[in-house]
Amino acid sequence: MKQWLDWLSLETRQARAALGAMLGAATLAATATATLSLSGLGCASAASAAPAHLQPVAAAAPPKDDGKPAQGGQGGQEHAAALEQLKAAGLDWRTDRQNSVRVLLPDAPSWLRVKFWGVKSLVGFRYGKDHHAIVGGFVVHVPDENAPGACGKAFEAWAQPYVDAFEVEIEHAPPQAVPWNGKIVDIDSLVATTATLGEHDQYVASYATYPAWPGACLVLGIAIPARDELERAKAVRDRFAAEVFPKVRITSKTEPKEMY
Repeated sequence: MKQWLDWLSLETRQARAALGAMLGAATLAATATATLSLSGLGCASAASAAPAHLQPVAAAAPPKDDGKPAQGGQGGQEHAAALEQLKAAGLDWRTDRQNSVRVLLPDAPSWLRVKFWGVKSLVGFRYGKDHHAIVGGFVVHVPDENAPGACGKAFEAWAQPYVDAFEVEIEHAPPQAVPWNGKIVDIDSLVATTATLGEHDQYVASYATYPAWPGACLVLGIAIPARDELERAKAVRDRFAAEVFPKVRITSKTEPKEMY
């Protein structure tokens, strides 16, 4: 019960659901059938319907974020335009408060650094006050960060309470493994449908696990609410998997001391 109450303290239902989709679906993807059987959650494995033809929408950044708590977000023209902006905008660096990690973000000035109340994170960003996308970075601990699969397994264990808080159905994209600083980083991408607080929401998500520091791994992910723009959301997700996650820079030699 305490975990659930803590979870409800995130700033909005939209942020909770998006972050939950990223955490919960990521764990389900990593643990596959065994975890699904134990947790009683369903897994959507059927092929997706053919994507609808996208109507042209001009790319546009969302209105300037005033930093105040958000009241949820809607779809429509603004969401479609924001996703188009994330698909096409130039990339620039953003960093966490401790200057330990550098991440390329499209339309970097429009992302606001945020704290996910109730969930400790190294860094968090939202794109627009209506949460057109969120990016989160987390740290998990392992005996040997370079052991094959160690980072992913540690993340599974850390994220399991959030899986338990959501009914999640997932559809997997093929997993990726990319070279990074002479090591291998695993990237998982998926579509998550959540049933939470009496409503059903669909998100696309992608996350990467990095053997970043002695005894510690960085998990960096993005979650994007579809809001009837599934194909645009997938395109943004896939851009992160191809252009952002492989280029993450670790700028501290030891694990950052503070989580927020």
